[in-house]
Amino acid sequence: MNPKANIVSQAFYSVLLCWKYILGIVFVLYVMDGINVVYDIGNSMQITKAFADSGIIFYLCLNLLGLDAKLKENSKKYIWFSLRYILLIYAPVIIVSILVVILAVSTLQGERPDTDSLLGLSILGGAVISFLTMFLFGTAFPSQLFDVRPGIGAAIGRAFRQAGYLVPRLFFGVGFFAALSFAILILSENSGIGSDPITSAGTPDPAGALVLALAKLTSAFSLAVFAVVVCRAYLKDLQERGELPASDAEIFA
Repeated sequence: MNPKANIVSQAFYSVLLCWKYILGIVFVLYVMDGINVVYDIGNSMQITKAFADSGIIFYLCLNLLGLDAKLKENSKKYIWFSLRYILLIYAPVIIVSILVVILAVSTLQGERPDTDSLLGLSILGGAVISFLTMFLFGTAFPSQLFDVRPGIGAAIGRAFRQAGYLVPRLFFGVGFFAALSFAILILSENSGIGSDPITSAGTPDPAGALVLALAKLTSAFSLAVFAVVVCRAYLKDLQERGELPASDAEIFA
């Protein structure tokens, strides 16, 4: 990993190095979205997305840390890695979004809720908690793979020590591509194109399929930027504290 390269170019290069894993995961999500249109598998879709997102970050972090994804000892870490992602990053966003809607509805005291307002509040609440969890727990993911100070408490300490590095890059880097993915979906819906690869009747929708593919790839790239930011922050902190193993120092050089 080259810390002198900007995070976007580093993310793009990392995706190219493990493109088979990334495209495979994106393809699974793409197919699941198509199935969801016809059969409405909402809960299963959420679970699949959580494991898929963690898989993208997992393979990218392995690559960025100079670890071999084909080694059995590294690949076996995926289950705990994904559970850590779901508990620390994914679940809090879902829970907070639901709580925001419940609280908003309760304040209306029987009045008819404004669907658009509830959606906006839910998105805002989810975005805020997503940023906070990425900031606080982000370096817990490379630390689990690198196996130096892998604890959650250590990750929180790193977050505050490296706040000057993490905050602007998470906000303007990860946030930008995540927002772009969301904007693509919103614009397609408002323009009448839609973002479903097939119609509810089961017939193909080429325009919707293209929009969905673009949104999925953009969302995946936001995770790639996240992986770059947290891996750099993690290695930077180890180096500053003199805890980066000498045998692995060239990774950060």
